Amino acid sequence: MPEQNPKPVTIKVNEKPVKLPDDETTGKRIKQAAIDQGVAIKIDFNLFKIEGNKQHPVADAQGIEVHENEPFRAVAPDDNSWR
Repeated sequence: MPEQNPKPVTIKVNEKPVKLPDDETTGKRIKQAAIDQGVAIKIDFNLFKIEGNKQHPVADAQGIEVHENEPFRAVAPDDNSWR
């Protein structure tokens, strides 16, 4: 059952705070919110959820639950530095 009163959540994309309207979102919504809030990425960048020293890809259409201050990284499609 969906939460009646979703609470905003602030995550980090490339170490910059990004506020989302609630904790249920998609990879594309995270990137669009980051762009709208001034993070220097593009919508076609690859998004990764950071957990410790591991990075997990998040697809544009993938549903994801986010948590306060959770770190994400967005990199250009031709940037292989995440590997």
